[in-house]
Amino acid sequence: MDTVMVMVPTDIVSKEDSVESGRAIMERQTARRTPANMTHMLESLFVSINLAKDLTAKCRGRALQLTDDEIQNIMQDLENVIRNICDHLGSIPASALGSNAYAGVAIRSHSRRGYLDGDMSTDAVTDRPNRRSVYDSDMPRLVNFLRGMYHESHESGGQTFNSLPEITEYVEPLYDGFFCPLTNEVMTDPVTTESGVTYDRRAIEEHFEKSADSSEPVCCPITKMPLQSKAVVSNASLKSVISEWRRRNEAMRIRIARTALSLSTTEAMVLEAIHELKLLAKLRGENKKLMHKIGVTKFLSRLLDNHNSQIRCDALELLCLLIEDEEGKDIIGKTKAIARTIKLLSSNTTDERHAAISFLLELSESQILLESIGSTAGSILILTTMKINDSDDPVAAEKSRAVLKNLEKCSQNIKYMAESGYLEPLLSHLVEGPEEVQMEMVSYLSELVLEQELTIDVTKSTSEILIKMVCSCNTVVHKAALNVLVQLSSHHPNSMVLVEAGAVLVMVEELFIRKVDDEPVSCKAKAAAILANIVESGIDPDTTEVNKEGHVLSSKYCIYNFVHMLKCFMPDDLNLSIIRLLLALTMFAKPLDVVVSVVRENHRGHAIVELMNSPMRALSIAATRLLITLSAHIGHTIAERLCKTQGQPGRLVKSISHTGHVTEWHAVLVMLLSRLPHRNISLNLGLVQEGAVPVILNGIEEMQNGATRTSRYAVPYMEGLVGSLVRLTTTLYNPTVLQSAMDHSLASVLTELLTGAAGSSEVQRLAAVGLENLSYQSIKLSQLLPEEDPRPKKKTIFKRLMDSRVHSNKIPQHYTCPVHRGVCSTVATFCLLEAGAVEGLLGCLEHDNSRVVEAALGALCTLLDDRVNVERGVSALTKLDAVRRVLGALRRHRENVVWHKCFCLVEKFLMHGNDRCVREVTGDRTLPTVLVSAFHKGDASAKQAAEGILTLLHKMPDYSATYLSVEI
Repeated sequence: MDTVMVMVPTDIVSKEDSVESGRAIMERQTARRTPANMTHMLESLFVSINLAKDLTAKCRGRALQLTDDEIQNIMQDLENVIRNICDHLGSIPASALGSNAYAGVAIRSHSRRGYLDGDMSTDAVTDRPNRRSVYDSDMPRLVNFLRGMYHESHESGGQTFNSLPEITEYVEPLYDGFFCPLTNEVMTDPVTTESGVTYDRRAIEEHFEKSADSSEPVCCPITKMPLQSKAVVSNASLKSVISEWRRRNEAMRIRIARTALSLSTTEAMVLEAIHELKLLAKLRGENKKLMHKIGVTKFLSRLLDNHNSQIRCDALELLCLLIEDEEGKDIIGKTKAIARTIKLLSSNTTDERHAAISFLLELSESQILLESIGSTAGSILILTTMKINDSDDPVAAEKSRAVLKNLEKCSQNIKYMAESGYLEPLLSHLVEGPEEVQMEMVSYLSELVLEQELTIDVTKSTSEILIKMVCSCNTVVHKAALNVLVQLSSHHPNSMVLVEAGAVLVMVEELFIRKVDDEPVSCKAKAAAILANIVESGIDPDTTEVNKEGHVLSSKYCIYNFVHMLKCFMPDDLNLSIIRLLLALTMFAKPLDVVVSVVRENHRGHAIVELMNSPMRALSIAATRLLITLSAHIGHTIAERLCKTQGQPGRLVKSISHTGHVTEWHAVLVMLLSRLPHRNISLNLGLVQEGAVPVILNGIEEMQNGATRTSRYAVPYMEGLVGSLVRLTTTLYNPTVLQSAMDHSLASVLTELLTGAAGSSEVQRLAAVGLENLSYQSIKLSQLLPEEDPRPKKKTIFKRLMDSRVHSNKIPQHYTCPVHRGVCSTVATFCLLEAGAVEGLLGCLEHDNSRVVEAALGALCTLLDDRVNVERGVSALTKLDAVRRVLGALRRHRENVVWHKCFCLVEKFLMHGNDRCVREVTGDRTLPTVLVSAFHKGDASAKQAAEGILTLLHKMPDYSATYLSVEI
C-alpha cells in the first residue's frame, strides 16, 4: 500500500511542537510536546472566540437562506471551537492562578462540563501539558484542514505525516502523563505505588513477578526506592482522563478517515482510510454509531461500484462490521448497496466473492431487509447457483445456503426462490408449516405452475398434503391444489408417488361423484387431466383401483362414464382431458377393447366426430387422434358417421389444404383420411365430389417443391396426403372415382413418388400399393384392336381425293401393349409399362424396409398375372434386370410375405423365362438355402411357394401328372 504523505505548513506549528512523533495508543506513535507559555495560550483563546463570533454572525445574517448541510457544518465548527476553548482553559496550570483558588476551581469546573455529545474529557490532570489547536480563522473545518494540508504540501516545506493516525495525533495530541514508564505506552489501567509513581497495572505486576525470584528487596523501577509493599492504588482520575482521551482520539480519527474518503485523492488514501475505520469499528460500539452518524456507512455503499477490486473488497469487510447493529442495516437498506453486492457475487476474485457473500449473510439477519434482498434482480438465482455448485467454491456455497435459509423467513422470498427453480423451501413449508402457511404456499405454487412449466420431483408427504387439500371445502384451496397436481402429474416419474398417495381415487370421485354448486366445471377438467397424465406415464390401468368397490381404470364402469362425459355442450377443457384419458387408455390392449366396445354399443362415435369441429385446436387434434386409433376397429362406423354429418367431408377437404406452415392439425386430419378403411365407397365418393383430389395433389406438389418441409409435421402430412390419394385406387369400380383418377393421371403421380425424393419410406410403400391397385385395372381397361377385314374395299374417286387432301390429319397408329394385349396408356389404362413405373418398383426392391419391398413386389406381380401375357411380362422384366433384384431381395429379407411374393416371381421366371433368365435364377448360390429355410420355417403360403420352386428344380417330388423338367 502506498504511504499517504500529508504536510502541515511550518507557520502553523511552533518550534516547540516540532519534536519527532512517538507511539500512540493503537498505532504505537505519540506526539510528546512541551508546554506552551501563557501568552500563546491566551492568543489561541482569542482566536477561538473570534471564530465563534464569525460563525454566529454568519448564522444571524443568512438564517433563512442556509441549507440543512450548511447548518450542520456550522454546528460542527461551533462544537469544535467550544471544545478548543474548554481544552485551553483546562490546561491552565494552577501555578498561573496564584492564590486565587476559586478561579482555578471555576476554570476546571467549566472545562470538565465539556459539551453534550461526550467528545470532551470529564476529568483533567493537574498541570498537564498544553495542547495545540489547529482551528484558526483560516481553516475552520476538518475537511478544509486536510485539503489545505494536501495542497500546501506541494508549495512549501512543512511537517510530513505518513499515516492518518499521525494526523490525529497532531489534532488530538498525547500527554506525557498518559504513558507508562515501563512500557512507554498509553496506560489502560493506571495504578500508583507507594513511591508515588504511576504505572500500568499489567506492567508493574509483571515487574513484581520478575522481582519475586530475586533475593533483593522490591524497588520502584523509576525511583529505585525500596517498596515495603507490592500493593498499588488505582488512579481513577487518570484512568478516567485517559479513557476520555481515547474516545476523543478515536472520534477524531473517524472524522479524519471520513474526510479522507471524501477527498479520495488517491486509491492508497482510500484504502488506508478504510483500514483505519476497520480498526476503530472493532474497538467499541460507540465508534460504529459515530460512523453511522457522520455518513461513513452510507458513503461506503458507493465504493462498491469503485473500479478497484481491493477497495470494493475492503469496503465490504468494513460494512460487515458496521451492520452488526440494526441502525447500520437500516442505513444500508436505504442505499443501493444490496444491488451492488449482488453483482459482486459473480466476481472472478475469490476474496471479493467471499466478502460479498459474508456481507449479504450479515444483512440477511435483519428481518426488515429480507424482502429487499429477495426482490433484487438475480439475487435468488445467483445464490441458488452458488449453493448448487458447491464443488467450485465450498465456502461461498455454505454461506449462500445460510443466506437462503435466512431469506426463507419472508414468505415472499419463498415465491422468488420457486420462480428461480429452487422449490425445496416452498415444498418444505407446504408440508411442515401450519395450516395458514400451507394455504399460502399452495397458492404460490398454483400461481407459479400457471405462469411457467416446472419440473418438480414430489414426495409422498407433499402428495398427501395436496390430495388432502383437494378434498377441502375451501374452493380457493381446492382449485389451487388441483392446479399444482396437474403440473406435478405431468412429470411422469411422480405418477407412482401420486397413485400411492391416493390421487386416482380422489380424482375419479371428483369426476363421477363430487358435486358442489359453487365449484366450476373446470375442476373436473383438471381432475381428468391429472388422471390422463398419470395413465400416460405408463402405469398399469388393469391394477389401478379407482374406488373401494375394486373397480380399476380399465373397467367398463370407468370407461363407460368417461365416454358418456363427452358432450359438445361441455367445456372444451373437460372434453379435451377426457379424450386425452381415453387416448392414454387405448395404448393398452384390454382398455382398448373396452373403449371400442363402449363406443360401438352406445353409438358414441358421433360425439367424437362432432368434437373434431371444435374451434379449440387442441381438442380437435385430440378427437381426431382418438378416431385414428379407433379406425382400425370401427373404421367403417366412423367413415359412415363422417359422411352422415352434414358438411363434414367438405370441411375435411377444406381443412387439409394449407397456406404456408404445416401444423399438427393438418397432419392428423389427412392421417385420419388415410387410415379409415380404403374401400369405403361412401367416403371415397364424398371426397371426390368435394374436390379432394386436386387439393391433395396440390399439397403433394408443394411438399415435393420443399416449400413446407421445415415443419416437424411435414412427414406425417405427406404420408397422409399420399394415403388419402391411394384410398381412391381401391374403389375404381365406381365410374366417378375412376374418371377422377384418369383426369388427374394418378399413375404418373404415384410413379413420381416412388423415387423417395419427396417423402419417407412410407410414401414409397403407399405409392407402390396404389400402383398395384391401378395395375389390376389395366387388365380391364386395356382395349383390344378390332380385327381387320382381309378383303380390301374399293374406294371411290371422291374418297381417294379426300384421303390425299387430308393427309395431314392421319389416324394415329395404335401400339399394342405386349403384356395387356391391347391399347394401353398411362392416363386411360394406368399401364405400369407405359408410365415407366417398373424401373421405380425394381429400385424399391433394394430398400431396407421390408414393407416397401413387399408393396413393390405386389405391384410387379400384376405384370405376371394369369390374365395377362406372362411370357411377355417376364421378358419385359428380364430386360430391366428384374431377376437379379428379386434374388437380392430374397437374400436381404426373411419375412414370410416377401418370401411368398419373391417365390411367385421366381417361379414365373423359371416357367416362362428364356434360357438366360433360367440360368440366372438357377445359378444363384443362395436360392437353395433360402428355399429350404422358407420350407422349414415359413408360413403356409411361403412354404407352398417354396415347394413349387423346389419341385421345378427337382428338389422335391412332383405329385402331378406332368411337370416341366429343369436342370440345375
